[in-house]
Amino acid sequence: MHDTIAVSEIMVTDVVTAPPDASASHAATLMCDERVSSVVVVRDGVPVGIVTEGDFASHLCERADLSGVDLETVMASPLETIAPDTSIVDAVAVLRGNGLEHLPVVERGDSGDESDDSDESGTLVGILTTTELSYYVPHLARRTSDREHHPPQRQVRTDTLYERDDWTFEYRGEDESTVSVGDVARFSKAISDDDVEAFAEITGDTNRVHLDEAYAAETRFGERIVHGILANGLISAALARLPGLTIYLSQESSFLAPLSIGEQVAATCEIVDDLGGGKFRIETTVSDGDDTTVLEGDAVVLIDELPPDVALEGDAATAD
Repeated sequence: MHDTIAVSEIMVTDVVTAPPDASASHAATLMCDERVSSVVVVRDGVPVGIVTEGDFASHLCERADLSGVDLETVMASPLETIAPDTSIVDAVAVLRGNGLEHLPVVERGDSGDESDDSDESGTLVGILTTTELSYYVPHLARRTSDREHHPPQRQVRTDTLYERDDWTFEYRGEDESTVSVGDVARFSKAISDDDVEAFAEITGDTNRVHLDEAYAAETRFGERIVHGILANGLISAALARLPGLTIYLSQESSFLAPLSIGEQVAATCEIVDDLGGGKFRIETTVSDGDDTTVLEGDAVVLIDELPPDVALEGDAATAD
């Protein structure tokens, strides 16, 4: 799970650097020759700034003579950095919060102020970019939009065979019979020890980290955890309760944090794109009882009309 993966495990350690008095043309040549997207500017071994491909594309390309432009005059500074032991989940938050695509990784001494990662101090040990993170968090570039309009909550006719009292479902949308962009579905249940053991038996995934307490205690998780795909299944449960017959076409998920057994888990699905022909793209998240996001991704689904007999039964049930 991503909150147990440190930046040091995925960062690039062969960082391309240049001194502040190097020219912008030198940095451009380095990027081309080394096939990298940034050059970290280093003064006396300490990183003080960065120049990226985006800098060249946005404003340096307007300069007639880059050989006469020192990096110190065009580099991004103060430099936003991150520590090697930072989790990649927190790294994503830093990148998103600052609108960045590159984070130099700096090891600070005991006398350094670790609370301020932007200080120009410490030893450069690597660099983290959205490229490395995209292998783990493919939705890094996507941000769930904050919608000013919140459709009303409504009950919907579904084709689920049964429900349980300890399951909860809510749907927020405008129309009683169809889905549309902006609608949000949420399904919640507790994942019990019995659920985990049954899932292991059904699928054959008997990894001891899910089933053996003593074994799991010695892993990076420190306890037994829920199968990631079992948690992902709650997304399917939410989608199954949309109006109509929901058919999965694709699902992309990134597992961000471990989920403890016994947690109340909620899957939230927001319809963000109408792709036409009854197909929709849906942003998906799964969160634990503390509202920590343990999984995020998106799905593409096809929503058909319910079979006529089912639809009639649903209408009759609604009329009673």
